[in-house]
This record gives sequence, C-alpha cells and structure tokens, in this order.
Amino acid sequence: MQTETWVGLIGFGGAVVGAGGALLGGWLQQRHQARIAKAERREERRYTAGQAALDMLIHFRQATANRIDEEESENAWTEVFVEWSVTFDAALYVVPDADEMRDRVFGIMGFIGYHEALGQTHSEANLWIDALCKEAIAVLSAFLREEPLPEPSQFFLDQREMVRAHLRAQRDPS
Repeated sequence: MQTETWVGLIGFGGAVVGAGGALLGGWLQQRHQARIAKAERREERRYTAGQAALDMLIHFRQATANRIDEEESENAWTEVFVEWSVTFDAALYVVPDADEMRDRVFGIMGFIGYHEALGQTHSEANLWIDALCKEAIAVLSAFLREEPLPEPSQFFLDQREMVRAHLRAQRDPS
C-alpha cells in the first residue's frame, strides 16, 4: 500500500476511536448525571415525606393539648386520633431509607392508647400523650437533620416498663 492510503486508514481509525471515546464518555456522563438526579429526588422525597409526618405529629400533639375533659370533646379527639393514626402510618411508610426511624417512632407512638388501661386521669393521659409525641418528634427531627437517632429518654423507658408490667400482670394475675 502506498503511504497516502496508510495515512488515510490511520486517520480514519483515529476518527473511529475518537468518536467511540466521545460516545462512551457522553454515555458515562449521562449515566452519572442520572444517578445524581435520582439521588437528589430521593433526598427531596425523604425530606418532604418526613416533614409531612413531623407536621402531622405536631398537629396531633396540639389537638391533644387542646382537648378538654368532656365526653363530646373526648369523642372529637378520638376521631382526630383515628384519622391521624391512619394517615401518619402512611406518611411514615413513604419516607425512603427510614426503617430504623420508622421502627422507633411506631414503637413510641404505639403506647398512646395505654393511658386508659393504666387508669390515668384525663390530665395524666394528656401528659402521657404529650410526652410520647415529644419523644417521637425528637426521633423524627434527628432523622430529618441526618443526625444519629437519640436514645430513648428515661421517662419513656420508665413508662414503657410500667405498661409492660401492667400487661404481664393482666396475663398472669397471680
């Protein structure tokens, strides 16, 4: 082959390799940008869903603080509680990457109904529910700030043990 042919083939080969490299580089860049965009959307969804759950928890705490010791008020609060518990569960389930936080918050808020079993007065029940809400708010807030979840408070641990002792006594009254 003549020199001009070799030069042409080498130039053509270089163009093919260069174009292939450019296409590969473009594909890799697009893939990287898609991953970053997906992570940003997930983080935004995580924060938005967590904030919605936090707002619901704060609203429930306010509704509890405003309830008064009347049958009509108690029925209205019970309706708020049922509506809140159903929507709050759903709000927490859509928060991505939140298994530990979800378990902790559900574990805390699962004790709300025990004030009646313990025979607490209306004001004691309000304090009980308020304390549980504050405990859950602390966990959810730490999650949203991307900090380690706080350890359970001593008050919560004491109250949880009181409920467990009560339930054990009901199962085995001897």
